[in-house]
Amino acid sequence: MFFKKKYNGVILIDFHDVLTDLQDFKLKQGNFFAKKYGYKLVNPNAYDTSEIFNWTVSRNKEFWDMYLPQLLNTFKPKHLAKEALERLSFMKYKILVVYNPNDFDLTPESQKYHIHHMSKWLDRFAIPYNRCIISEKDWLEIVQKNEVTLFISANPSSIERVSTHCPSFIFDTNYNQNVDGDRITRVHDWKEAFQKIRDKH
Repeated sequence: MFFKKKYNGVILIDFHDVLTDLQDFKLKQGNFFAKKYGYKLVNPNAYDTSEIFNWTVSRNKEFWDMYLPQLLNTFKPKHLAKEALERLSFMKYKILVVYNPNDFDLTPESQKYHIHHMSKWLDRFAIPYNRCIISEKDWLEIVQKNEVTLFISANPSSIERVSTHCPSFIFDTNYNQNVDGDRITRVHDWKEAFQKIRDKH
């Protein structure tokens, strides 16, 4: 007889600005791209690049078409992310990594492409995980489907939506300073995140 592996909990981790510094990438590469077309930095505290530089939808698509392939080749993990997830894995937490690739036409083929490259990135830095999820869907649906017990993200809308269902950690960044709630805990780095998870068990 086979038994399901028992986990202490299921942690869903947003790739952007939790495992990596996407905002820093947006500002640096966005500034370079904006100057090329005569745009300027308008709101460095916005989440979406179209709001950061106030450029058109088509220009925003052009930016991501150009720079998206660089992301998983140039990104490095946040400090202590690997070490924290190694310990959480040892403590029998199931680790799911969710990634919104900013793909304007996410097809089954491109989804396989992103899963392949995301898995390669995680493996390259020896970051433990149980599964990658590539999606542009409502992440509350993903949380419910996978029986997630903790959501970790920096995205304001995702945190506000998911925290209605389960406790959430919001990774501190410039674009989420106004997010707060009873089931939302603000953390500033992976050392703090791990300590807060550990102290609850």
